[in-house]
Amino acid sequence: MEEHLLFKTLKEVTDFSDESFQQLLSLFEARSLAKSELLFTQDTVVKELCFVMKGCLRQYQTTADGYERNIFFAEEGWWCGEMESFIHSYPSIVSMQALENCMLLSINRERWEYATRNIPDYALYQIKNRSRTVAWLKSMISNIGTETPDEQYRRMLKENAHWVNRLPQYHIASYLGVTPETLSRIRKRNVRL
Repeated sequence: MEEHLLFKTLKEVTDFSDESFQQLLSLFEARSLAKSELLFTQDTVVKELCFVMKGCLRQYQTTADGYERNIFFAEEGWWCGEMESFIHSYPSIVSMQALENCMLLSINRERWEYATRNIPDYALYQIKNRSRTVAWLKSMISNIGTETPDEQYRRMLKENAHWVNRLPQYHIASYLGVTPETLSRIRKRNVRL
């Protein structure tokens, strides 16, 4: 039998017992999201965290002039949500939308807090995973400030080459902070990669 994707993901970060996993899994609810459906929107409070079992979502921010800038793509084995809003009940500064039909595991704040307080393996996972997330965010911020669009594109290819076939090019352009036309020129310049 194939290992549950959530269990596999948890064990990549810390030791996680079968018993702890079964206890944690019982706190989640299965949820589907249709392509283009919003999981949450900017300026609303995020009520759940989700784990992506199947599909892909984009997290984006809408500027005052209506431009949508993609920040993050959540695929199978990734978490999606917005922790600041979820934990503190602040309005979210981002929105999240399904780019494909998605199957998610959802946990609300009350159950998440219960899991964090009562399942030590999960509490340790949260600490270690948050640390990894902060390190990743620092790296992303540093890269944005120092890399040219061509360098950002090459890094994206190195880390997530499958995005080229999975995501619409205009979403990749938005993620890189360039126009689709500029992305087309960048791709031509980097065609041998």
